[in-house]
Amino acid sequence: MSSVGSCIRACWLRLRWLTCAILPAALLSAVCAKATQIGVQCGKGCAINISGHIEDGDDRAFHELAAAQPNALVVLSGPGGKVVPALAMGMEIRARGLRTLILPGASCASACSFIWLGGTVRLLGKDARVGFHAMSAAHPGGTPAETHAFDTALIQYLTTLGYAYDVTATIVNTPSVLVHWRDAIELNANGIATQNYP
Repeated sequence: MSSVGSCIRACWLRLRWLTCAILPAALLSAVCAKATQIGVQCGKGCAINISGHIEDGDDRAFHELAAAQPNALVVLSGPGGKVVPALAMGMEIRARGLRTLILPGASCASACSFIWLGGTVRLLGKDARVGFHAMSAAHPGGTPAETHAFDTALIQYLTTLGYAYDVTATIVNTPSVLVHWRDAIELNANGIATQNYP
């Protein structure tokens, strides 16, 4: 197994242990929307496009595409979804040294933003939006409710990626029913280095 493959597997196993120990993955989600669409588009270079609601198994689909397109740009949009596959994708993006992009006018919130944070370079198009909020857990027979039970795993994820500990506060201090949209200026001021695109 290559060093990248070993790193991805080690990070995934550590992340899986943390999330299973803290909160069942099936309970972690964001706002419902259309199912995820993951595909590759090639021109001068190749891009892996991820849009829609992140679901269980999307990390495996992404892994297959990333293995076949090792230098692809990861283009993101969507309202969020399941946290565990999102963090797994973010870890793989960082392990492979890939860049992430939100295209001009597009938005990427909640679990989608966690994937975007995995980029070695994080790009934002004009009027693109990145949204953060606290996580929610779906309770049987009820509506999703805010939970901070997963914050420890999120801190582990962010610090593994090299972010300062207080970046977590930037994310979880917004109630789960709201979204705090941040631009490049605010992201950079909060320790999330961002570059403009193009």
